[in-house]
Amino acid sequence: MTQASDTGPTKSRSSTFLKIFLPILFIALAAGSWVYMRSTKPKAPSRAVQEKVWAVSIAQVEPGTYRPELEIYGQVETPRMTAISSALTAYVKTVPTDEGRAFNANDTLLTLDERDINLLVSQREADLRNAEAQLAAENVRYNADLKALKIEKDLLRLTRQSVERIESLKTRNLASQEQLDTSRRSAQQQALSLNSRQQAINDHPNRLKQLKANVQRSQAQYDAALLDLERSQIKVDFPGRIAKLHVAPGDRVRSGDPLLTLYGLDRLEVRAQIPSRLLPTVRAALSGEQQFSASSQLDNQQVALQLDRLAGEVNGGRAGVDAFFRLENHTQLPEPGRSVAVDLQLPPQSGLIALPPQALYGTDRIYKVEEGRLQAVTVERIGDITLNGKPHILVRADSLKPGDPVITTQLPNAISGLKVRDASIREDQP
Repeated sequence: MTQASDTGPTKSRSSTFLKIFLPILFIALAAGSWVYMRSTKPKAPSRAVQEKVWAVSIAQVEPGTYRPELEIYGQVETPRMTAISSALTAYVKTVPTDEGRAFNANDTLLTLDERDINLLVSQREADLRNAEAQLAAENVRYNADLKALKIEKDLLRLTRQSVERIESLKTRNLASQEQLDTSRRSAQQQALSLNSRQQAINDHPNRLKQLKANVQRSQAQYDAALLDLERSQIKVDFPGRIAKLHVAPGDRVRSGDPLLTLYGLDRLEVRAQIPSRLLPTVRAALSGEQQFSASSQLDNQQVALQLDRLAGEVNGGRAGVDAFFRLENHTQLPEPGRSVAVDLQLPPQSGLIALPPQALYGTDRIYKVEEGRLQAVTVERIGDITLNGKPHILVRADSLKPGDPVITTQLPNAISGLKVRDASIREDQP
């Protein structure tokens, strides 16, 4: 009985041990096997990393004397753009032209109904004739006053002599007091009349000035009416082209209303912005110290441009100064507002390097080759030039020497230190 009770608890503990630690043992064995197999698997032999070498085209630096060319962009303008407005209130009678048409000097471009202004001209003429008649009447009155003054002086002398005779008779009691008073009254009245006549004569210059001023005013009003009548026929004394029509026949216009816009053909010019670095050259060309030429392509024709002047002010936000070029020897003149490209040919400069456009990175960087690797060089771009029928850029760099190799290939990842080789040399060549 005692042995049976001891065996039961022992078997129970053995079973519990196996259930707990046996799975752990299997997991440990599996993990050890995986680690052993991973550490003992064969490894592929490592390859040495080789730096990529880029094949590029290389040109030798050859400084020389060139005449740089530079392309800038401008716009056709004219300082003679004229907006003509109506000088009177009237109906538009005829418009014998159209927008865009050219015209000659003194051609009739537009006519206004002149009936209203003709009535005003007649009225102004009548006012002028009235003023002239008043001036003539004043001269007649003045001459009459001069004659009357002499007569009145004689009358005054006679009346005073009459007073003296009556006074003499009165002292001898041969005349009454009433006769004396009457004679003295007549003398005073004659003196007043003479004084009035003299005053009228003295005031003649003032009245003459006033009447002449009235004649001058009436003449000016009459001339203004005639000028308005003349302005009913819209003409200009220079050849040009109609830019825009604002009215049509039958429209009612008031004084100051726009009629048409036109410009002269003799003052068309190109306005283009000159970079600040070229301003000394342009100013020297204006003074005649250096050679400078410009041209443009208009309607597939090469047109010579003549540098005329620089702008008097710089608009905000601009880095350069505007220059004005005159058009020369061009039959088909362009329209104002048209954009054109201006080719500038600058004076010859020494020490410039001509390179293909592909050699330039950004606006001021090229790469030379030193010991098979790229080295960035900052350059100043002077302009362009065509050599052997191919476009080239002209740059200046003090750090470049004659014979230095410069790459002429555009690499997307070009940086200093990048390894390159000359594409014209095969890799198997020594």
